[in-house]
Amino acid sequence: MTVALQAVLLASAVTLSGCKVVTIAQDQAIRAKRSLNFNADAYVAKIWDAQALPELQHRATPAKDLFVAIDANADEAGARLGRRASEGGAWTFVVSGEGVVDAVDDSSRRRTVVVSVGSQVVRLETGPVVVGTALRDALPFIAFDDFSDQLAYADVGRALTTTALSRTKPALDGLRPGDRVQFVGAFNLPAAGQPVFVTPISVSKVAS
Repeated sequence: MTVALQAVLLASAVTLSGCKVVTIAQDQAIRAKRSLNFNADAYVAKIWDAQALPELQHRATPAKDLFVAIDANADEAGARLGRRASEGGAWTFVVSGEGVVDAVDDSSRRRTVVVSVGSQVVRLETGPVVVGTALRDALPFIAFDDFSDQLAYADVGRALTTTALSRTKPALDGLRPGDRVQFVGAFNLPAAGQPVFVTPISVSKVAS
């Protein structure tokens, strides 16, 4: 063994002496434990009334303006009125509106109240199944890098949705076709021609 090679090996040994090599499975277990130590429900309970709800209400754009802007140019509307949680991700918008209930769709576990707002139809999510994390994605102060891993980040999205639905479900359950309803909620922009699913943060029936 040459002197040079011995020096390289010695340096490597010194460098690694302070490190602990773990397997992929061990690393996943460590990350899972960190996630278990993080209580997403408690985190959301702390920020909901003080930060999340006011921010979402502040960011809401009236439906009559928002959907016209999206139809004209979705990316321009997104840059001006929405946000992206990650590079290349879908645009997320917060919308406010008033419309007429067309139907209550409980044909699957992704139950919705179908509402016509002018010429635009939206589906207000009622749960128990909600696809996506529109509320989390709409909040600029919640970022992936602020959490230990993707599990904690995902749990925050779930907790935000659960909290919103717990507040809005009583009003949603009371809606029937023909009712007028006011709402505020967030949605991830779907592909062209696909339904707009709104996760509501406030819902109220308009007295006739």
